[in-house]
Formats: sequence, C-alpha cells, structure tokens
Amino acid sequence: MKRLAMAAALSCLATAAIAGTPYPVQIKCPVGGKSFTHISTMSSSTWGRRPDGKPYGSWEFPMPIPECPDNRLVMFTEFSKDQIKALGSILASSEYKALAGETTYYRALWLARALKLPDVSAPWLLLQASWQADGEAERKARYQREFVAAVDAEPAAAGNLAWLSTQARAVNAERELGAFDAATARIKRLREQLKAPSNDPAEGQAGANERGGLDTFLKLEEAAIARKDVSAEPIDLVSPRIGAQKCIAMEDAGEAVSDLCKTTAMADMIKRERGVRQSLATPPKT
Repeated sequence: MKRLAMAAALSCLATAAIAGTPYPVQIKCPVGGKSFTHISTMSSSTWGRRPDGKPYGSWEFPMPIPECPDNRLVMFTEFSKDQIKALGSILASSEYKALAGETTYYRALWLARALKLPDVSAPWLLLQASWQADGEAERKARYQREFVAAVDAEPAAAGNLAWLSTQARAVNAERELGAFDAATARIKRLREQLKAPSNDPAEGQAGANERGGLDTFLKLEEAAIARKDVSAEPIDLVSPRIGAQKCIAMEDAGEAVSDLCKTTAMADMIKRERGVRQSLATPPKT
C-alpha cells in the first residue's frame, strides 16, 4: 500500500503540465508489407530530467518506436531498398529472434550494427534502452554496463561538449551500478577534460554555461557517491520541485524521509508544493 500511495503522489508531477496529444498513425511494414497502427503524439511537454537524462514529461520517454507486429522489426530509421532486402534474412535469424524480450531501443542498436549503419550512436540508443528497462533491475543494470562500455569505446574528444555530456551520463550509470570507485575516477578525468578548450567556435557563452552546469552535476554526483546512493532519482540530482514532490510522496506513504528533504530550501519548496496542491483541490468560490 505504501508503494501505491507513493506512486499516486508522484503522479501529481503532471498536474500543471500540458498533456501529450496522442494520435494514431497508419504504418506499412517495409518487410512483409503488414499494416498496423502506431500511437504517436502531436505534442508533449517536459519538466526536467533524471540524472540519467530521461525527461519527466507528458508522454512516454524514450519516444516509442513503431514496431511491426509480425516480424518485430523496429522502425527506428527510414531503410533503403538494399537495407530492406537485407532485413528479410536478419529478422528471420535465430539471433534476432532471441532478442524478442529486449526493449525496442536495444533491438534498434542490434539492427543498426547488423546493417552496418553509419552515424548511429550506440551510447545514445543504449541509454534510452536503459530508460525502457525501469522496473527491471537486472536488465537495466546490463544495459547500463553496455552503455558505459560503449561510451568508453568512443574516441576521446575533451573539447567536444556532447562527448563531455555523455561522459557525465556514464558517471551516473556507474553510480547507479554501485561502481563508486570507477565513477569517482571518471569524475576526476572529466574535470581535467572540462578544462580543455572547445573545438567548436560557435559554442560561445552558452557552451561555457553548459560546462559550468556539468561541473555542478559532477559535484552532486560526488555527494550521492559519498552517501552510497544508487537510486535513479536522488533528491538533490533532480529539479527542486520534483525533489519536493518525491519528499512529499515519501512522507504521505509513511516511509522514512530523506535528510535531503529537511534542508531549509527543500522545506520551503515542499511547503509551496503542498500549497499548490491544496489550491488545486479547493473548489473556486462562486
């Protein structure tokens, strides 16, 4: 019952957000020709991210990939004629069929590798696959380990902001995996890499601000590592409002409330959030 109460309280995250706008899309599978309906969205909104990058929002994240119902082809890209021809035997292979229980983003990466597609980011697909594995601890941990390995397999590019951001996500993955020494060592390397001059002349002040944000993120990760926190949503690593909502959920569920909920700043945020909820629950005067 406590878990149900917490889930109900956390559902209030979307109270003030614009809901996603679902709409059906008719799609014809490029292999086999079967038509099916995929539910997409015309619009959605987000309000912050977890430290692993998964957005909080009014739609499902990562965005669902259309999947052919008969042969389980995940349509993560527009395939060429030659690729469609090759997919016939790939989808029929025992190797692909053995992946039936894996998430769509994980299978998308497998297919991209099988087709030798260029410019496909293995870390990005694996990171999104790990979001899909929420609630499946063993699978998520396997995906996170593969994500870290894929990050480490990429050429170092200390002057590249996107590469630095991916490294920061790897720090978080190692923390969630309980690999605290590895995460700490990566933070040390990353701090030195953040000092490297940018290789993007267009980066400007926005890039400098993002580098500062990465440094702040690493400090918060260090604090979570120091307390051996392996959760996906440490209160100090999500936005203040989401942190307050998590604190309220813990309290309302009768669970032990984190000390992070007891700081002056968080106590003020919790008070404001409770006030918002009270105003929403009170009928307007006529």
